Amino acid sequence: MGRPWTVCLLMLCVPLTAHGQSAGGEWYVNPYLGGITPDKPWGATGSAALIGVDLGAKLSAAWSSELDVEDGMLRDRADSGHSNLYGVALAALRVFDRGGLLAPYLSLGAGASCFAPAAHSALASRTEFMWQAGGGTLVRLWAPADGASSLALRPEIRVRWTHGWAHAPGNPVDPLYALGLMFSF
Repeated sequence: MGRPWTVCLLMLCVPLTAHGQSAGGEWYVNPYLGGITPDKPWGATGSAALIGVDLGAKLSAAWSSELDVEDGMLRDRADSGHSNLYGVALAALRVFDRGGLLAPYLSLGAGASCFAPAAHSALASRTEFMWQAGGGTLVRLWAPADGASSLALRPEIRVRWTHGWAHAPGNPVDPLYALGLMFSF
């Protein structure tokens, strides 16, 4: 499930974001920082930092689609260095009260988890199918009167479930928590 899976996932995002633009929607970018608490099969100790970005489109007042790309740098249990746990997902967001100061949302997505172990680790790199679900709130910081763009804080919590068909024994479940700064244009 290496590169062909990722390319297919990215291709699925194009029609959704194009539909959002043709329906008078907005594009947005949401860079974020946060943390991940990786499950035991990843061979890490404790929580780790997480960085990522969401690129999306507003499809309607209630729905958005986005491509989420993230990287968590894990400390290896065997002290052989740092491992990386990447995630790429296409997600749908259901936003409630989008025009309000606080707009809570729920998200559901699917994609791939990519594990790149430390160079001297006994673990093998792998890419697996994953699901993720979560929720958060859009906290509007700024929006001009014409509504052409906006800026919002975006705290969220997600849970990622990796399906262990071949390499991820035990179907790892990883909680993720992040704080983003979302710019709509």
